Amino acid sequence: MPSVHIIGGGVAGYALARYLVQQNYAGSIKISDAQGLPYDRPPLSKSLQVEPFAPVSWYQQNDVGLIQEDVQSLQLPQSAEDWVVLATGTTPKALGIPGGHHARSLHNAADAAGISEVLESGMFGQRVLVIGAGLVGAEFASTAKMLGAQVTLVSSSNAPLAHVLGQELAEQLHADHANHGIATLTGAVTELGPNHAMANGQRHDAELIVAAIGVEPETALAGHLGLEVDDGIVVDAQQRSLSCPQVLAIGDAAREENQQRAVHWEAAMEDAAQAAATILGTAAPQRSVPWFWSDRHEMHVETVGDFSQAASTVTRLNRRGKIQTVFGLDANGSLVSASMIDGGLMAKAVRRLIAKSATPSIEQLKDPMAGPRELGR
Repeated sequence: MPSVHIIGGGVAGYALARYLVQQNYAGSIKISDAQGLPYDRPPLSKSLQVEPFAPVSWYQQNDVGLIQEDVQSLQLPQSAEDWVVLATGTTPKALGIPGGHHARSLHNAADAAGISEVLESGMFGQRVLVIGAGLVGAEFASTAKMLGAQVTLVSSSNAPLAHVLGQELAEQLHADHANHGIATLTGAVTELGPNHAMANGQRHDAELIVAAIGVEPETALAGHLGLEVDDGIVVDAQQRSLSCPQVLAIGDAAREENQQRAVHWEAAMEDAAQAAATILGTAAPQRSVPWFWSDRHEMHVETVGDFSQAASTVTRLNRRGKIQTVFGLDANGSLVSASMIDGGLMAKAVRRLIAKSATPSIEQLKDPMAGPRELGR
């Protein structure tokens, strides 16, 4: 019988199993994951909650084998009908400083449970220091503040995430932490103790220290299998490993040849859809314009497109004179990206415009009265 063995139970691994079930794949499907029941990762930093994609009964009803195991080695497929799919995700970067082991990570369910226990068992107003103000750091800082902690957020920049949000909105969002009672510090942490950090030559005491300085692709198993690895498991457009066509790689651990590695939820979903098409021999699905989101301080932040292609930006202000949307234009003046706060349907509208290579006028981009339905008309 044909088989698909998926290593990893994040969004990419689970989504592939679901796609295969929906399309009546005739072979056996198995998911191996050291953490057991597959769950969604974004809620970990947003709410410290573990949210399974589906109950155990779904796997039983659809004959999807679910094995809690840490796969460190396996055999490559011997038959053209058998597939191994690496959806191994990422591992958090470690702090390479004295005492770096005193910082907790927030990367998996166990991390979230441990941090949640500290916050719930500690006194109201306990001190929390977060190192790194990217997506995870900013989201967790917001969550910890809402749970009653005194939070200090340390960043190497006053505009973290500028490369994905645009400089203007990144600066505004980072500065907004102070409006919600979070102390921000721009600089570097040079040393950690059990209950303190040294940053910019000063001591900062904290009962809880969390490091969120980024992630690296988890490629240990791929390396053991002799697959090509270069900032991720290198694959072609069909998600096939360049080293073995019966091994696919999807999600945050995979990188398409000659492309930058994508590390966000929707890209993982689309990788899974492509892998399903490769396994089933069906037409390749169309990739959409990149999009991701983040929640902090009861604000919903979205980014569409790719700000690395933007040569200039156009900002749209709200009634209070604050930036609501930043549009990115390339060197030819074409719309290539946008980021926004509480944009409603605007993200969908911009995705549609970028996909059509349509660019509204500068005046329309700036005009807050030009809503999603009017933009570009």
